[in-house]
Amino acid sequence: MERKHVLRTIITVALFGALVTVIIISQNHDPSNPHSSIPKNVWINGPKGHGYAVLNNQQPWKQCYPCHEKKGLGGEQFCQSCHVKSKVNVTLPKKPS
Repeated sequence: MERKHVLRTIITVALFGALVTVIIISQNHDPSNPHSSIPKNVWINGPKGHGYAVLNNQQPWKQCYPCHEKKGLGGEQFCQSCHVKSKVNVTLPKKPS
């Protein structure tokens, strides 16, 4: 009987530890941001980061702008302001009429 009690205690402590771990890790993750699991520096400068996304997504009005607008950042204006700060001269693709 004592053996079952010890086993149950170990299982309970392990499950509680796992729950605490999940809660702590989830605090650093924003489920509405697809870039949140990637460090900002890697997202901006990494080989599969911002530049890669821009070159492979020539329709930012479909993917980027709606999400940025939902976050309250602004759509095209947000992208352009970042380009100006970074001294990048770029013409953003326009949505076809």
